Amino acid sequence: MSSPAETTVTPEPGFDPLAFWILHRTKIMLFTGLFIVAAAAYGFSEWTRARALAGAQELLAAAKTGDDYRKVIAEFPATNAAGNAHLFLAEQLRKEGKLDESTALLRNFTEKYPEHPLLSGGWTSLAANLEAQGKADEALTIYQKDSTSYSASFSAPIALMAQARLLKAKGKNEEAGRIYEQVISRYDKSIIAEQAAEENKQLKK
Repeated sequence: MSSPAETTVTPEPGFDPLAFWILHRTKIMLFTGLFIVAAAAYGFSEWTRARALAGAQELLAAAKTGDDYRKVIAEFPATNAAGNAHLFLAEQLRKEGKLDESTALLRNFTEKYPEHPLLSGGWTSLAANLEAQGKADEALTIYQKDSTSYSASFSAPIALMAQARLLKAKGKNEEAGRIYEQVISRYDKSIIAEQAAEENKQLKK
């Protein structure tokens, strides 16, 4: 009886790091170089950004005059500190009776800093300026936008009370009353709810 033919199995070659390096060393060196450059660029960008933020905050903290606030805005335009400088300067201009300049600055703030944490306050300040300038209808529209778009913000109850005041001045007592009721319900047991309750009581007399 003949023996079966023997089958020779050729083992697959294992991974050879040296051979892989020799074959792909150009690509490896290129990718490594690109990674190092990208990492360095990112690190430098973050370092520059951190320095800019620190510098902006320091300059804002020392600011006292209109020119100081303008310097923060000019030197660090993309920072929250520059946004804050807009608000501080706008308030200063309003106190000086320069409502047109203050209003223009607040409009610029709302356009340039849509993600600023005090954006809702900027809208409320803008509406207050417009109200002081006799532009009641435009002010009312902005107060309504502020209380609706930023309902959880600190300025929302202020915007609501301002709406009720303007509606009352227009003789729209029923609409004003509904807003007072909204404030009372939403901000129960707060000072502003007490104020709304008192205003609503006077409205019904």
